[in-house]
Amino acid sequence: MVLYGAGQVGAQIVRDSPTVLLPLFMTTMLGISPWLAGLAILIPKLWIILCDPLVGSWSDRKKASWGRAPFLLVGGPLTALGFFILFLPVTLDSEVKTAIWVSLIYTLTSTAFSAYLVPYMALASEMTTDTHVRTKILAWRIVFTMVGVIAGVGFAQPLIGWAGGGAKGWTAMGGLFALLCLASMLAPVVVARRTVAPASGEPQPFLAQMATAWSNPPFRALLAAFFIQSVGQAASYGAVALMFLFVLGNVTLLIPFILLMSVGSVGSQPLWVWLSRKIGKRETFTLSAFVWALLTFTWLLAKPGGPIVAHLPMLGDVTGEQILALVRAPLIGVLNAGFFLMAQSMLTDAVVYDRVRNGRSSEGALTGVFSASEKLAYAVGPFLGGIVLSAAGFHASHGGAVAQGASALRGILVNYSLVPAAFVLLSLLVIRAYHLKPADLEPSRG
Repeated sequence: MVLYGAGQVGAQIVRDSPTVLLPLFMTTMLGISPWLAGLAILIPKLWIILCDPLVGSWSDRKKASWGRAPFLLVGGPLTALGFFILFLPVTLDSEVKTAIWVSLIYTLTSTAFSAYLVPYMALASEMTTDTHVRTKILAWRIVFTMVGVIAGVGFAQPLIGWAGGGAKGWTAMGGLFALLCLASMLAPVVVARRTVAPASGEPQPFLAQMATAWSNPPFRALLAAFFIQSVGQAASYGAVALMFLFVLGNVTLLIPFILLMSVGSVGSQPLWVWLSRKIGKRETFTLSAFVWALLTFTWLLAKPGGPIVAHLPMLGDVTGEQILALVRAPLIGVLNAGFFLMAQSMLTDAVVYDRVRNGRSSEGALTGVFSASEKLAYAVGPFLGGIVLSAAGFHASHGGAVAQGASALRGILVNYSLVPAAFVLLSLLVIRAYHLKPADLEPSRG
């Protein structure tokens, strides 16, 4: 379980850091307008819509002869290399050409990441036949997810400053994180080599697998709900660096914020596993997501600046808004862990349900579709956020951040609060169509 979960550290860095940092990198280092930066991030994700299911279908067909390990062995190192190149501050002779360069490198990196992530996700449904054990396996993955969040979101931006800032700082951050991704993403290879996939019929052709995925009602409901939810969260992720830089006025506050959020997330895993046994996975998903949305709405009340109200060890002077941000952090971690863990656990159940119902191997294809939808959401979200920021009057710059007006600051607050909360609430209407119980996963029901 630990080796499998460790792979999520690198995967989370690759997923989160570009989402959080690319908008900032492109608008403050490369001089790219927010809407164009969002478009440059969106285009690679459109390719991933097709790439992830193709990789999943391919890994299903090669599972008997290759297993999942070769995909991890190739995809992991190539992803790490692409991540390093992505944050090299390359500027060409026009804003559009520079955006095309970033988009191209991101496309290649995302392709390598697909080769890793889709088989990695499929492993979870093959490691055990017990639905509650799968939840425990995924709980370990959530623990390592938070390690990745701490690194990729909490330490990334301060690390850039510690390394000298500017081009030097961004390059150092990219190189260090690439090495961390490489080490982490190779750990699950051991698990992949030991895992014997459950017996099933021959995999279907790609188009037939896509039809099977769409004919799986629990999978379809979960896919739609998680996509809607992820669009909102991605808009928030794309604004987090801007939120701490321009609204809260203290980038280094990200470190204790992410640490406190991670403590809440990791510490709450037993609670969510227990609660899902008591009231069901869908109900646990709904409860945690609803409260998270209510908490997220409160960011809309944040005001830039404000008087110093306390002096905290290691943090120095802090404002009232900064203290409120730290108070929110562990609560966000607890609630976010609840609906994310349940979504991943419900996914493995939907995959097993498909195997029981059809007697065919489609783990890779189904997880590929799910992964593609999440990646698309994490492109649509920043693109939506870029439109909001451009409409609010956010000013792009070269070589570093510049002061923003009141309208731009309001745009950041909308991206970080109103947009994600509204999308998460909308997803709760869709998840009501998910009806899958442990009894439905018994072979006798197939």
